[in-house]
Amino acid sequence: MNCIEFRQLKLADPYVFNHEASRHISHCSTCAAFDREIQNLDNSLRIALTVAVPEGLAAKVLLNQSFRSNPRRPTRWYWLSMAASFFMAVFIFQMMPADSLHADIVEHLDHEAHQVHGKFGDISTAEVRNVLYAIGGDIDNSLGKVTYASKCYMNEQLVAHFVVENDGQPYTLIIIPRESKHQLSFQSGRWHGVIMPHATGSLAVVAGAGADSTSDLLRMAKHYSESIKQRPI
Repeated sequence: MNCIEFRQLKLADPYVFNHEASRHISHCSTCAAFDREIQNLDNSLRIALTVAVPEGLAAKVLLNQSFRSNPRRPTRWYWLSMAASFFMAVFIFQMMPADSLHADIVEHLDHEAHQVHGKFGDISTAEVRNVLYAIGGDIDNSLGKVTYASKCYMNEQLVAHFVVENDGQPYTLIIIPRESKHQLSFQSGRWHGVIMPHATGSLAVVAGAGADSTSDLLRMAKHYSESIKQRPI
């Protein structure tokens, strides 16, 4: 049982007993913590449901409603302001980036329980190629020093996840079959990264917050994008 299967099982029934689940949390501290959080949440809900409702509360609410004056009929200016708000919301929505890859990447890096298969150490080009094959990618040139390679699920989609070293600093490199229509940068409390469209879909380079400028990360992303290609079908 992997982490995704364990979480699906616990979300369906927090108190279900399963031998595979028990074995999984015995060696996965992340899922063990998740199990405790789910049980604590369920206990809180049980306590909340046992709180007694004050007698006559429904009658008091109805009485309070009856004392309220009828709202005024909406004026022409009211409807004009509502229409303006609607069109402004539509305009803002259209100006927003269509994808949310950066949010998925941050969540994935913050909760690496999505890992399906991973290997640490001095990763060979053959092993890098094997990971890329899983998402329809291939490699032309070496990525340099690769210290981690994994096929992971990110938002229920299989992605290629690497950690590479550049000038002695570690960077996360994620290749995602999902297409990004925009080149963008993002920053969270822990991470600073860039995403760019790629032949395989999208390519992201992520560093620790404040470690590199956006232009430096974009330069690295373009460098790695030249080494990675789409695998011919």
